Amino acid sequence: MSLLPPGVLRGLATIAMGASGGAVFFALNLPLPWVLGSLAASALVTQATRFRPKLPPSWRSFAMVAIGTMLGTGFTQDVVARSGSWVLSLIAMSLLSLGFFLLAYGVFRRWGNMSRQTALFAAIPGGLSVVTMLAEEAGAETNRVVLCHTARLVVLLVSAPLVIQGLSGIDLADANSTMFHGAEQLDPLRHGLLALAALASWFAAKHLRFPSGMLMLPLLASALLHATGLVTVHVPPLLSVLAQVVIGSGVGARFAQYTPRQIARDGGLAALVGAALAVGSLAGAMLLVPLTGEEVAPLFLAYLPGGAPELGVVALALMIDPAMVAAHHVLRVFLIVAALPAAARRFGRDEP
Repeated sequence: MSLLPPGVLRGLATIAMGASGGAVFFALNLPLPWVLGSLAASALVTQATRFRPKLPPSWRSFAMVAIGTMLGTGFTQDVVARSGSWVLSLIAMSLLSLGFFLLAYGVFRRWGNMSRQTALFAAIPGGLSVVTMLAEEAGAETNRVVLCHTARLVVLLVSAPLVIQGLSGIDLADANSTMFHGAEQLDPLRHGLLALAALASWFAAKHLRFPSGMLMLPLLASALLHATGLVTVHVPPLLSVLAQVVIGSGVGARFAQYTPRQIARDGGLAALVGAALAVGSLAGAMLLVPLTGEEVAPLFLAYLPGGAPELGVVALALMIDPAMVAAHHVLRVFLIVAALPAAARRFGRDEP
């Protein structure tokens, strides 16, 4: 008889499976090994065996706190000093997100045979936790919504590093090894202060129930510490790897509830939409380069309409201006939280 609850045992098995996939990708010098390797391993096992990978919800929360803290470390005093130059790019991101939503909504309605509510939530560019909650309340087909978001996110996660390598010539294999070789020594005082801020943020997010609070509040706390110069250290790389494995394994595990036919139908359509939105993000980034003075790679990552934690991990793993990328995705989440309830009421009328 095991001393651990079944949910914990399944979670540990899921982490071990994801870490194994990440290690294989890392050994092969593939891009984003710990995210994509764990995602691939988890998704493959869900479809090829009877084992259903699943992580306890609290584990994803801890990973979100770690990612938020890591993203906040990018808000150094120099970065904050130039953050005023992001205004035009933030406006462009907001307009692009609206355009992406309208395009995806039209596709899901016309070719996906979805109701207005289901197409609405499936087309939202990110914010899956908030989207899922409101989709259930609105009576949308939540399983189809989650599948569409997951398939689109997988396309964005796979395409992002490849596009960035083509654009900027970044050596993805070198980025993988730098995570460990460039690690700083542990500073008990500063790392302890950063850990304390992360713990306080987790506690606040748990009790305030703020949408995406497990990501947002640690990000804000870490950013404040780094912007004021009180802390200049980063999250240890092993913790970063563990957070990436949790995120990747969690995304892959979502495929457990779908048959291959469902994945081919809704997932295939959502993947095509994701590819189109990636092209749109790249076009938008290239147009904004001369207007903002920013490089195309961080703009491309900032405009991709995916999950904030997942794409934040991409920026961190590839060391591509994570503060700027995070600022754009945080604003997108706030816009989604502000606009989605009213949109759900409006689109829920006169069904279908």
